[in-house]
Amino acid sequence: MDHVSLGLSSGAIWLFVPALLISTAFAIWTYRHTVPRATKARRYTLIALRSLGIAFLLFALFRPVLTLTKSQESTPAIGLVLDNSQSMQLSESGAQVETADSARSRRSAMIGSVSSIFSPELLKDSAKLQSFSVGDKTSPIFFASKHALDTLKTNASVTDLSSVFRTMKEVRGTKNIEAIVLYTDGSFTAGSNPIYSAEQLGVPVYAVGLGDSSEVRDVSLTQLFTNEVATVGVTQPVDLTVHAAGMKAGEQVTVSLYAEEEKLGERTVLMKDGASDQQVSFQFTPKKEGIVKLSARATKLSGEITEKNNVRLAYVKVLKNKFHVALFAGAPSSDVAFVRSFFENSPSIELKTFIQKQGGEFYEGKPTAAALHDIDLVILIGYPIGVTSDESIGQVRDLLSRDAKPLLFIPSRDIDFAKLSALSDLLPFKFSAQRVATNEIKVNPVLNPQQTENPILHIPPADEKAFGWNALAPLFKTETHIEARPESDVLLEATMQGVKIGEPLLISRRLGTRREIAFTGYGLWQWKLLSFGREQAFRAQSHTSDTAGGAHVMSALDVLLGNAMRWLTTREDDKRVRIEPARKFYEAGERIEFTGQVYDESFQPVDNADVTARVSGSSLTRPLDLVLEPLGNGRYAATLPQGLAAGDYAFTGSAAKSGKSIGTDAGRFNVGEFNIEFAEPRMRADILREMASRTGGKFYTPATAANLLKDLMADPRFKPRQLENKRDYELWNFWPLLVLALLCFSTEWWIRKRAGML
Repeated sequence: MDHVSLGLSSGAIWLFVPALLISTAFAIWTYRHTVPRATKARRYTLIALRSLGIAFLLFALFRPVLTLTKSQESTPAIGLVLDNSQSMQLSESGAQVETADSARSRRSAMIGSVSSIFSPELLKDSAKLQSFSVGDKTSPIFFASKHALDTLKTNASVTDLSSVFRTMKEVRGTKNIEAIVLYTDGSFTAGSNPIYSAEQLGVPVYAVGLGDSSEVRDVSLTQLFTNEVATVGVTQPVDLTVHAAGMKAGEQVTVSLYAEEEKLGERTVLMKDGASDQQVSFQFTPKKEGIVKLSARATKLSGEITEKNNVRLAYVKVLKNKFHVALFAGAPSSDVAFVRSFFENSPSIELKTFIQKQGGEFYEGKPTAAALHDIDLVILIGYPIGVTSDESIGQVRDLLSRDAKPLLFIPSRDIDFAKLSALSDLLPFKFSAQRVATNEIKVNPVLNPQQTENPILHIPPADEKAFGWNALAPLFKTETHIEARPESDVLLEATMQGVKIGEPLLISRRLGTRREIAFTGYGLWQWKLLSFGREQAFRAQSHTSDTAGGAHVMSALDVLLGNAMRWLTTREDDKRVRIEPARKFYEAGERIEFTGQVYDESFQPVDNADVTARVSGSSLTRPLDLVLEPLGNGRYAATLPQGLAAGDYAFTGSAAKSGKSIGTDAGRFNVGEFNIEFAEPRMRADILREMASRTGGKFYTPATAANLLKDLMADPRFKPRQLENKRDYELWNFWPLLVLALLCFSTEWWIRKRAGML
């Protein structure tokens, strides 16, 4: 069925039609009498020419769009999606499998199930069935012969199940996909959670789970956590999570940590019966500046389903110089003492304090330009107060505004909001200096649920059970109303007796090259002493291990200040040139993509720059040079379609325009040592069941999938659908209309001139 409609991009139809009628009436009225008198045929010709000319001009003003819609009934089709990732090489039953060709692999179980359920004729019928494979993306596959299934290589290094539903949404524009049959183990290693993507699409998913959903015998390193930025000579913890399943109590696993090729240490972990997660901690002291590869390895146990998940890698950027921190305080206080103690005890920080005393002077002496020239971070605690000089405030303002230094702000009861107004535009919150209240109240923190993954609030794995942000001691706050700026993030909110009072307690803001974190309450020293109980507080304060209590536990204040310092002083997001591979870890021979972003001094995208990268590594006899092609809007890309051999690689990149350098970047990536596809060897039946349930489909295994097609066909939603194909024609943007308008007016003028008409 065809349908034609006319719409307007500018203006309303009730204006366009009267304007068209009025213009026609005006043309008729103009030529009702002519001098000299014209023949009826000539008058009608002139009326028509003027009416058409004005109509064409109205078309340009109202911008009409002609829409042609073709609709046709389309028979329902099935979207068949096959997992093409490397996890399909694992065992279907939980036993060890060495190759993808093994009769016991998930790949062979998938091929066998598809062959038994879908006839060769149906697989070839594109009107009834559309076939796809899913790995790092979802791609169509074609069953031209009965052996097409055997060509499925199952070699993708990641699985993005959410891409299935993005692709199906596009395909449904032209094909009536009314059911999705998904063969996978349910483990997604890239992209977003597929459950929500499937639910949004609204098409029933018939999931066929591959693999064993029970915990199979396996040891894996599921997490390696350490600071991404370190300093030469400064020790930092490296925390590992060892997941074991199918174990017998008393079995041992040795975990070793390496920095490059140097062994930092090893730990022996006693296994518990069944499945368990255990924490292992190491200490890492960087010895040189640059990017250092940390690799953790667990010994292989007999009977493991795979040993490819016994390794974890991380890259740490090691900085040579210390951070220089300036702390301004309106007066000595407990908060000043505890914050000062934290930064003074950090070997990577050089702290300069400027604490006011009576009369506006400072205990350490007056801050000078020379003392402040190399500052990397500014901390304000209860600053400014009533006697703070304008000169001192001006120095702080220069650091925050002119030099764009990051800020950590903690108030006090004695802070002078009128003087703080001089810094108001540099703070992540708003307040009224005319409506200041000095009454003090106690407020409890509650975590903003939208900020659970914020790096400022990250809790190391070893301390996750020790505390939560919602259970910390209350802080003090004056009744002065404080409001977060629109571009700020509220991390913690203030509550009284469990009721939110509508004010933030912890705020962060990233604006251009500036970063700021601000508390609106004070008394943070309590988070050092009172958050865990007396025994844990003692351990946290003394920084020693308690033999009865187990591993060392950091205080909430230490965790928060450490996270805040890293977030405030890490300036990777401010680089004008960013060049990096799409991922940190690849398989040997896998296609490697490099991406680049280039910005000017104002952080506006730079197009048509000369962007290059040089890759070096042990498997390369000479460096490999790449030219990144422009994609528009300051983005660039290059590809190594043939991939690289297994090994560790480093790269350097640069960008220039008109012969002038814009900036450089560098980094490292790995090929072949770590494969995330084997990190979770069991079938994620929980994900597949939930996906099927939320979409109205069903869950099967290859052993129970015999009735899949029958169940699918019985679904009342599997029915024909009207598919519409719309095509818009912008009549106002059609150049012949302008030519016709000019032709009408010029012909009218020529006829009038020939007839000698006034």
